[in-house]
Amino acid sequence: MNRKRTERNGFDDLARQAGRSLRNSGLVVRGMAGLHRVGGTILRYHSVSADESWAGEYVQKSLVVAPEVFARQVAFLARRHRIVSVGEMVQQMRSRRGVDPRNVAVTFDDGYEDNYTNAFPILREHGATATFYVTTGTVADARVPWTVALRRAIRLCDRPGVSLSFLGERSIDLSTDAKKEAAIKMVTGIVKRCKLDEIESILGEVHEETGSRTDLGARRIMMNWDEIREMHGAGMTIGAHTHSHYNLPSLDTSDVAHEVVASRRDIEDALQASVEHFAYPNGRTDCHCDARVAKLVAVGGFESAVTSLSGPVSHRHSLYCIPRLGIAPRHRDVARLAADIQYSRFRHQDRRVVDEITKVLPVRDRGLEADNSFHGNSD
Repeated sequence: MNRKRTERNGFDDLARQAGRSLRNSGLVVRGMAGLHRVGGTILRYHSVSADESWAGEYVQKSLVVAPEVFARQVAFLARRHRIVSVGEMVQQMRSRRGVDPRNVAVTFDDGYEDNYTNAFPILREHGATATFYVTTGTVADARVPWTVALRRAIRLCDRPGVSLSFLGERSIDLSTDAKKEAAIKMVTGIVKRCKLDEIESILGEVHEETGSRTDLGARRIMMNWDEIREMHGAGMTIGAHTHSHYNLPSLDTSDVAHEVVASRRDIEDALQASVEHFAYPNGRTDCHCDARVAKLVAVGGFESAVTSLSGPVSHRHSLYCIPRLGIAPRHRDVARLAADIQYSRFRHQDRRVVDEITKVLPVRDRGLEADNSFHGNSD
């Protein structure tokens, strides 16, 4: 019995390996590019760091890309595709001709300091552009994103476990790195479903019970305004990613309005330039955006909003529900990146979310006229 199981497992491994080889085959990828020309692709990055251990303290390791890997990816994109800005992608979405399938836009979420020190020089070396969606309340570590603070509190905790009242006093096992990652994922999921007052209470209790250190050390986590201004002056696009990185659909409308408008105002004040593009935070599921939030983004003066859900970028999408392909560890192999860019064009965002947002904000809608009372009430 064990021998048969071993043989079967061996056969399954060979089959998976053959499937991966076929999937990543250059001939297959180029063939798909010729057959399925729906639209372009927007890529979603977070951190570009050579120090995976340090970066793992502020973002999960699956979102960290080594500089040499990013350099290979950008070189590949420059060679095989046409790297454009999100703004150009949006213009093509509005046109009757649609989005050129050769077009790829590079985007970064949150505003980590390594975007400036590591990603920016690589982009300039290849003459490439990118859009950096900045969480404005966290610039220069004025207040690190709650996701970072939560991750650091749990990862750096030296206790084997803690009890938290919002879990019914149930103890969380923190005895291993794997258990800590599971705890981070669980508590993060809870926070994303909470309103503002509940969020502050939960995070306060986590920090107290874990005995978290408030100092960040000598290394800065988030970019500062001088760095952001330099990138903008060099042709990079700066977009908004809210003021505090809270999950918008869970918040009251007045709090959503503040998060949206404050982020736009902060960037425009710092850059003395208009801000047109927005990214919904806390993605990967359909619950990070909805029609109510999308309408507030449009009324807030933004021309577009990107999601964290995969799919092709085409003229069929609402400008406030634009898909992106998340960069993952498997994309260290540029052949896999090439394959996933093509395969993503067969994938579609959650239809409920797409239909809901498109009903409120039609496909080629340029947005709603800004409402002065909206801006005034959000301060």
